Amino acid sequence: MLGSLNKTSLTLLSKCPPPAPAKPKAVRQRSTHLPKLHLTLEQVENNWRALGHADKLGIRPNVSLDIHFDRGGLDDPLRNAGASLKAFLKSARQWIERRGSSTAIIWAMENRSGVGAAGVHAHVLMHVPDHLRVRWHQLRRTWASKAGLEMNKAGVIRFTALTTLKAAKGKLLYISKDIHPAALPVFEAGGRVHLDDSGKPSNAPVYGLKTGVSRNIGPKARSTYRHPVAEPS
Repeated sequence: MLGSLNKTSLTLLSKCPPPAPAKPKAVRQRSTHLPKLHLTLEQVENNWRALGHADKLGIRPNVSLDIHFDRGGLDDPLRNAGASLKAFLKSARQWIERRGSSTAIIWAMENRSGVGAAGVHAHVLMHVPDHLRVRWHQLRRTWASKAGLEMNKAGVIRFTALTTLKAAKGKLLYISKDIHPAALPVFEAGGRVHLDDSGKPSNAPVYGLKTGVSRNIGPKARSTYRHPVAEPS
C-alpha cells in the first residue's frame, strides 16, 4: 500500500509544472545628482526662516565652519563632498543630542575654480551649547577624519564664533550670494535682506543638494510649531 501511494505521488508530481525561477534581486541604482550652480529663491528664503526659528527656539547658530574638501584631500570632491559633509554633520549633531542638548544647522555648498580659488567647500552655521563647546572642538577633527578628510593639512576647517544674532545673519548673508541671478531682483525688490556680495556667485557647479537645514528648523517643523503658553503666575 505504501509503495503504491509513493508511486501515485511521484506520478502527480511529474505532471506539476516546474517552479518558476526566482526573480533576481533588484540592484539599487545609485542616485545620480545633477550638478547645480546656483541656489533657488526658495532655498535662500528657507535658510533665513530657519535661522529665525532657531533663534526662537534658543538654539541660534553660534559657530561657523568653512570646510575645504580639496585641501582635505577628499577623493573626487566634486562628487563626494556632499556625502563627506553629511557624515561630518551627523557625527557633530548626534554627539550633542546624546548629551541631552539640541542643535540647529544651516549649510551651503560652493565651488570656486581657478588659481588660488577655494575649490569645493561648505559653509556651516551650527549651534553648539556653551557647556559642550570645548570638547566639541576637540572632537571635530576626529569627525572630519572619519568623513574622509586629512586633518594633518592646514586650512581644511576654518572656525569662527558667531557671538550675536547679527553675526549669524552676516554669515548667512554671505552664503546667500549664490542665489540664481534671475531671482536676485525678486529677492531684493521683495524687501528681503540685501545681498551685498551678489557679485561673487560660484563659477563652478557641485553635485547634489547645494544647501539645507536641520529638520528641527525646517519647513515641517516650523509649520507644526506651537509656541508654549506661559503658566499663569
